[in-house]
Amino acid sequence: MDPHFWPSMYPGVIVGILYGLSLRGVFNTVISALGGLIGAAIAYGILTTANMNNGLPSVIGLTLAAFIGAYLLTGALRRLSGAAPKP
Repeated sequence: MDPHFWPSMYPGVIVGILYGLSLRGVFNTVISALGGLIGAAIAYGILTTANMNNGLPSVIGLTLAAFIGAYLLTGALRRLSGAAPKP
């Protein structure tokens, strides 16, 4: 595993936690942080393969993928749990 892998996951966790806190609730925060981590890991793999894992494109890609991962996982699990989606 590349030594830059875990530091690259921090934006995913931070973005996920912030998105989960905006939805309110412990469930949303934990699931959103997990989704952000998954999104950042996928983005890291793609950015490393494209040799764009240094600089601003990497930060933008990781942050955007983390938000998308948090949004999708939170929305999917809220629908599966029967909770009404927040507008």
